[in-house]
Amino acid sequence: MLVKSRKLKILLTFLIFSIGCLFISGLAAGVEPIKIGAPLPLTGFCASDGEDMLRALQMGVEEINAQGGVLGRPLELITGDIGNLEAEKISAVGEMLIGRGVDLMISGYTDGGVDTMVFGQYDVPYIHGDTMLLSTQPVMENPEKYWNVFQFDPNETSYGYDAVKLFGIPEKMGYEAPNKKVAIIVADYVYNIEAQEIFEKKAIAQDYEVVVKELVTLGGNLEWGPILAKIAKKKPAFVTFWDLDPADAARFMLQWKDRFMANPMDTLVFMQYTPNIPEFLDLVGDAADGVLWVVNMKPYGPDYEAYEARWMKKFGAPVGGAYGGYLREGLEIWREAVERVGDVKKYREICTNIKEYPYQCKYSNNLIVFDPHYQCAIQGEGLTPVVWHQIQNGKHYMVAPEICKEAEMELPPWMESK
Repeated sequence: MLVKSRKLKILLTFLIFSIGCLFISGLAAGVEPIKIGAPLPLTGFCASDGEDMLRALQMGVEEINAQGGVLGRPLELITGDIGNLEAEKISAVGEMLIGRGVDLMISGYTDGGVDTMVFGQYDVPYIHGDTMLLSTQPVMENPEKYWNVFQFDPNETSYGYDAVKLFGIPEKMGYEAPNKKVAIIVADYVYNIEAQEIFEKKAIAQDYEVVVKELVTLGGNLEWGPILAKIAKKKPAFVTFWDLDPADAARFMLQWKDRFMANPMDTLVFMQYTPNIPEFLDLVGDAADGVLWVVNMKPYGPDYEAYEARWMKKFGAPVGGAYGGYLREGLEIWREAVERVGDVKKYREICTNIKEYPYQCKYSNNLIVFDPHYQCAIQGEGLTPVVWHQIQNGKHYMVAPEICKEAEMELPPWMESK
């Protein structure tokens, strides 16, 4: 009897193991994969961001497949390079991905002037993190046409609104701002212009004077000396820099350090988002210490630390910027909606599900709730907050809000009050 019982246990164990092997092998080879299309900036000035986006999706696909895939089917990632966010490349990549039979298109960002119109013409869900009103405005104006387009973070206007908190930072740093003068350097790119215009209007409404305002071409700015000379003459308490190109931003700070470390000035430097692009710190070194910047999508906390550890083990390098973690949240938003609907081809139902179900982020306390009209994440503490950073000793530290704060703000090294 005991022998029969043991034989039965061995047989059951073998059957369970065999079924498991069949499932795994079926998931890997015998089951048709769900194809995911990813238009990404893999070359050009945003390439270091694009590399993080690619790695986030690669690791996401690998981990989801290890958990059994989606609806029992493995995911397959298909990428397309959109270069310097060029309209022609975005359109060509969209056609290529649809031709390959993808059931989702997902990206950290492409270009808000193009992508909604390109990817919104197809029925498959398009999930992105453009952070651009230009991407979400068409959705609001024509919801029946662009019902499948979702932005998993707030618009860039949130940068402009939140940037006025800059005026309260001197007190937090323990010194008094010398004046109410502001300098604005802005690139001729709508992502930068939209946020800068809101900041400028709110600054003027609070009786701040814009004493320097310079419009520059995005990319290729080699010499900042004339603008720095104007800043030195006017001595504004706040310098704001709105230029997405990391090389532009790095050269600005390198030349800033050369000029103002020897001639100190009580001025805070704020950069919109650009320091988040991984290439920036590689280019600028310690010349960026003291710079303040913001991002309106930021993973943080113990779960994200575990995610970072898995990333480091897989890629042998740390997560570079915010998209390395937050794009994974975008993938999970889609995954949860598909599993609730039960059919990856029911695109309308999946998109309705995305719109109606709040998403609790897996790698932070953020809650993504989509605006019913713009279909972008609603900005706010308790939802998706704007997270302030300061560069200290060559590293990024979150300094506000309190929920994710990891360091106190410090006086920049070029300040007289230092």
